[in-house]
Amino acid sequence: MAAKSFKSIDINTLHLLGMPAKLALAGLTVAGVLALSYVALFRTQLETLDSVSAKEVELKETFTKKSIESANLDNLKAELDAIRLSFNVLLKQLPTDAEIPNLVQELHQAGATNGLRMDSVTPQAPVNDGPIQALPYEIAITGKYNQISQFARDVGALSRIITLESLKISRKDEGSNQLTLSATANTYKARPVEEVAAELEAAKAASEASK
Repeated sequence: MAAKSFKSIDINTLHLLGMPAKLALAGLTVAGVLALSYVALFRTQLETLDSVSAKEVELKETFTKKSIESANLDNLKAELDAIRLSFNVLLKQLPTDAEIPNLVQELHQAGATNGLRMDSVTPQAPVNDGPIQALPYEIAITGKYNQISQFARDVGALSRIITLESLKISRKDEGSNQLTLSATANTYKARPVEEVAAELEAAKAASEASK
């Protein structure tokens, strides 16, 4: 009934309302003004509060992530030191320019020791791979299967690194137990530091020029 009464109020006759109706209407007016004032004054502050709250969550996640990374820092340093040590050991196993001819001789010796006939050892063009240069040799040897197998093991046991790849075995003659092994024997050497640095600078310059 009260709501219906307020709807039927005529502004021109407000002064004729009773005191209870006047007080109720005044209360509603004050409440409306306060609500509008609240929205107008505090909307910006509420938006700022939401933004700060979201930033707080982001900072907490970042802090947690950094804490985990910090806890693992010592382990990462230890792993890096181990990698560097292993890399230095491998570098020491790479032959110098003066040792390359000796390695070719070692291939001949490994073949002769196992009763194999070294048919050919042909050097190929070097292949650069970052700080390492591969020096491939195309080789062909003839002998029995067990001799060829032992030759491969002996090459793997040499003091300097030599790898065999692209192995192909074929029978020398029909009905013969003689086999021919064709393969690529790779040895490696460290490239000069200055050469690698110049190559990296050239690649960086080319990349920046293409942008």
